[in-house]
Amino acid sequence: MLRINILADIKKAKYFGILFGSTPHISHTDQMSEVIRYVHIEGDSVEVRESFLSFFPIAGKTANEPTKDILSILESDGLDINFCRSQGYDNAATMAGIHGGAQKKIKEINPNVLFVPCANHSLNLFGVHSFVTNSLCVTFFGTVEKLYCFFSLSTHRWEVLKENMNLTVKRLSQTRWSAHHDAVKSLKKQFEKLIIALETLTDQRENVDTRGSAEVLLKAVWDFYFLGYLSFWCDVLEEVKLTQKYLPTEGISLEKCTVKLNGLKLFLRGQRNEIVERAIQYATTQCEEMGISMETRGRIRRKKMMPGEMARDAGLTMQEEMRRSMFECLDRFSLELDARSEAMDNILSMFAAIQPSYLLSAKEEQLQGSISNSSMTKIFNEISNEDVMVEIMRLRRHKEAAKITPEEANI
Repeated sequence: MLRINILADIKKAKYFGILFGSTPHISHTDQMSEVIRYVHIEGDSVEVRESFLSFFPIAGKTANEPTKDILSILESDGLDINFCRSQGYDNAATMAGIHGGAQKKIKEINPNVLFVPCANHSLNLFGVHSFVTNSLCVTFFGTVEKLYCFFSLSTHRWEVLKENMNLTVKRLSQTRWSAHHDAVKSLKKQFEKLIIALETLTDQRENVDTRGSAEVLLKAVWDFYFLGYLSFWCDVLEEVKLTQKYLPTEGISLEKCTVKLNGLKLFLRGQRNEIVERAIQYATTQCEEMGISMETRGRIRRKKMMPGEMARDAGLTMQEEMRRSMFECLDRFSLELDARSEAMDNILSMFAAIQPSYLLSAKEEQLQGSISNSSMTKIFNEISNEDVMVEIMRLRRHKEAAKITPEEANI
């Protein structure tokens, strides 16, 4: 009965958006969740609702199968795809691909269905893609994960860890990349205590497996590169975590999402040199204080040949190699942010005229230009450009007459 009532409410609203996401079931079958987003109006109350309707299994791995499933489930619910105005999925190529993804195929059926990527999932991908091709980063996060696995595999090892550390090691989350910050922060905060815990477990009284694994991990963390990336990722991931905690805020607008992501971009670019130099200084100081070797260990980097040049060795010191690697991560992160947030920027631009900053303070000619250049009134064709302009000016007069301050109006 509840489902019937929700569907009746959606049909009454007329326009709706679709949110579909896949996840593996406990039975190891892929299933898709169906959520419909719509505006519920009752008297003077206006509310944007997101209502879960169902789970259904999916079998295929190409974009054709989920597209057919989505259209089929909407039809069975009595929802007309022609009244759909937005679609949101995770960022898997099957669903979100701009050329062959489900979002593209649905847009071919109804061009008015705007695609809005999941900001939080996008942020996960920004982080993952910023280091997957960087061998030093892959090694670093691999070691962090191995530390968790080593200690959590045995109650005895975990007790030794707790005896030495106030904070325990954390697991790296595959679905929430900002959780990497918790794992890295706990290690940096009590690095020396971690070393003591590992050294304790290399004692001859421990079994062979525990001693051997502890010695391997001790060597992996007793390392200039590990210490450098401990500082580097602690700084970067703290900003990522704050952003990712903010994005799911209930009632948050697209404008606020883009502002928060742009703030992260400014951090990555504006603090680029400081982040890297701080990490190198931290690693150098720790190595000097703890007697960790900073020899190059025979690492040689070959400089890429340019046309007409002879290949020559370009030996890099450990600091130089780390600096190059960290800049590569930050630059890749920034590029990923730009590329994957473009869809949100485009939607924001399309609806600029009805964003708070424009509604309240843009000049009339700016409003006219914004409304004329957007396809907003084509997507919702019951209204015209003139209707939008009239409503905005009416809103401004009401604000003035009611003596509403700019701060109150923004809220």
